[in-house]
Amino acid sequence: MQRILEPGQIESLDRTSIPRLRMPQRAEVFSARAARLRQLADGHPLGDYLRLMAALVDAQQRVLDNFQAERPSPESIEQAQQHCMPLVPASGGYDAGRWQPLLTPLLDAVASQPGVSPAVKAVIDRVRATDPASLEAGAQALLAGHGKGVDAASAPFLMAALQVLWTGVASTFDAGEVPMLDVPNVCPVCGTLPVASVVRIGGAHEGYRYLACGLCSTEWHMVRVKCTHCEASEHVAYHVVDTAGDAAASGEDVAAADGGLLKGKDGRPKLDEAGKRVAASPIRAESCDDCHSYRKIFYQDKDPFVEPVADDLASLALDVLMGEAGYARANGNPLLWQNAEEA
Repeated sequence: MQRILEPGQIESLDRTSIPRLRMPQRAEVFSARAARLRQLADGHPLGDYLRLMAALVDAQQRVLDNFQAERPSPESIEQAQQHCMPLVPASGGYDAGRWQPLLTPLLDAVASQPGVSPAVKAVIDRVRATDPASLEAGAQALLAGHGKGVDAASAPFLMAALQVLWTGVASTFDAGEVPMLDVPNVCPVCGTLPVASVVRIGGAHEGYRYLACGLCSTEWHMVRVKCTHCEASEHVAYHVVDTAGDAAASGEDVAAADGGLLKGKDGRPKLDEAGKRVAASPIRAESCDDCHSYRKIFYQDKDPFVEPVADDLASLALDVLMGEAGYARANGNPLLWQNAEEA
């Protein structure tokens, strides 16, 4: 059973006893994500898109299986460690000349899927026809997080190649090689903002919250009940889509801290129509009234198969409700982009 710690207890923990990192598992990182996307697609309003992304992510795994990433030089690694910098920063030019060869097999794999729509084939043909310089400019815009000048339909394919590259190199590092950054809410391997966070189960990770990188698939520890954007903790709240699917439960409707049964304003556990207690949702939005942003947080003890990129993509209804409540997403999902003028 998980135990919710008070802030004073959190600070008193021996930080060296908490596994700081979860490095990507090269053999299954993308295949597990693809399987989760397919599971979530059944009966989902965006089922076709989730299945399309599952096909792309499956292709990522096959490309990664046959790709040997080039590690930074020992001198570069040592410099990053000494200065508490990301080992392979997304803005550091590591991708130059490396990512575009990974794009073609991804496009080929999706284009060859049975039943792929003419619209998807048109997007793939458009990417194939794009000159290398324009592709590179698009990649830099995606790595910067804004996607300016990149066609939103093409962006997931470009991002998929970049993910293979950075996940490939991240998987070559031991946790002990990765520096602890002065800025705790960016990935210590690539410097990218997290797509979401996950409270893990099992072994040494039991009950701890990890931020999940959408680029290199590294996860790093951050204490719970703390804003993952501005690091404030006083005005953090949790929001869920209620059982009717048509409203958001604000922080006052959620159990104390960030675990337990879903409770009403009277402090009593909520009951469903059959009179049974309603378990807390495995998917919540963690909001902060200091910076007015949010990220989703997933709970493996409520659903052991949660996968941060897949589950974030499949829970857009929660994003809509958070937007209506006046909160902004701290950053986007690598498999779904808006044209810059629409964002």
